[in-house]
Amino acid sequence: MDTRRNPRQTIILGGGISGLLAALHLQRKGLEIEVWEASEAPGGWAQTLSWPGPAGESGFLERGPQSLRVGRDSALGRLLRDLNLELRPASPKGPRWLGKDGRRQPSPATLIGLMRASELGIRGKFRMLAEPFIPAAGGSDETLRDFFGRRLGQGFAEELLPALVAGVLAAPPERIGVDMLPRLRWMEARGGLLIGGLRAGPEHSRLPVGGTGALARALAAQLGCVLTRRPARALEPLPGGRWRVHGDGGLASEADAVVLALPVHTSAELMRTVAPEAARILDAVPCLDLHIWHSRHAPVKGWERGIGLLIHPPEGRGLLGAVSFASDDPRGVPGLLQVRTYGGGAYPVEPSLKAWPGVLGELRRWLPELPDPIQVREEPCPAAFPLLEPGHGARVARVLQDLPPNLHWLGAARFGPGLPDLAEGIETWALRFLRPDPGLGSAGFPD
Repeated sequence: MDTRRNPRQTIILGGGISGLLAALHLQRKGLEIEVWEASEAPGGWAQTLSWPGPAGESGFLERGPQSLRVGRDSALGRLLRDLNLELRPASPKGPRWLGKDGRRQPSPATLIGLMRASELGIRGKFRMLAEPFIPAAGGSDETLRDFFGRRLGQGFAEELLPALVAGVLAAPPERIGVDMLPRLRWMEARGGLLIGGLRAGPEHSRLPVGGTGALARALAAQLGCVLTRRPARALEPLPGGRWRVHGDGGLASEADAVVLALPVHTSAELMRTVAPEAARILDAVPCLDLHIWHSRHAPVKGWERGIGLLIHPPEGRGLLGAVSFASDDPRGVPGLLQVRTYGGGAYPVEPSLKAWPGVLGELRRWLPELPDPIQVREEPCPAAFPLLEPGHGARVARVLQDLPPNLHWLGAARFGPGLPDLAEGIETWALRFLRPDPGLGSAGFPD
């Protein structure tokens, strides 16, 4: 019997968003699913944590993304509708800034900011307007810097892109392969960033009631098969393509298939004896540590709709940016401004910025209006997400080729770190789970 073609019992290792999404899709195909999660709660980084106010008031912080970017007909949008998650409508955003050359200016992430960006000059702005006429090109080794330089001009790539990328992916654009953001290639193939973006439809920031962690909670509740405090320690191949998963205290379970939906280096450790070449490749994937500080302050006039700040590296000395809740955000404490400040990643952090007083001092260099903090909480994020360097798509293909039958590997290191990318990639992977398709691309999309 070829168990690769019809696995019925599947163990998914990892109860983060990747594992939960994979479990949902396979369970809907009628498979028997068991999810092993090593920690006390599912969700991985996508958790909304309780953080009471100074007088014990209800309040929360986000361990991962502050909101979800949802497209018109995206996999993430379909998932949210299927789960019947109540979403808060996007409200108008407050000021967004770029910290560069020692001063604060409108963020180039907005059209107004781009038109006001003095670094580009008239010639650079006209060069950006020519983007729809630039033909698709680039190879698997293309970096984000090369991609945006080719499409939007070197002025944009050198003067504006570093802060935009650092504020989202915490790494320089020349270290990131364009494969890390599959949506860019998709848009380029459909007319470019402007025309392809119009064809894809707009994306809007949405907040599930209960925070972004509500997505993981809803997935786990619907599945009913998530076992927490159950780490996997070893994989054992069995006759007929089956697998045995070993846990703590002699615990072991057998299944027709195993899905690794774990942090990249944890997956590599479990692969070491059964897929040594795949383990070697994944061991070499850098993972970025983030330093995140949450603070509450007295409100600031004009910041009621929230703020965003991106700092052009290395001017922030390791500080990458800050963002705040809107005053009516139910996760915050009424009457207080809640700010999330982050730094690190691929950038060195100066010693003075590894403690809150130094962080506050650097933050006030760009946000002088910020009052003294009333509450502060540090949330370290070690190995928060993988850095997918140029040529990563080819490395993913080699990993998949080295996996033995009925052992699968998913996660941010395969599909990209954003929740929309994970949702798209895992949805496509699940369609081919029972009948592997030789035309499946290395990142999980059709070639």
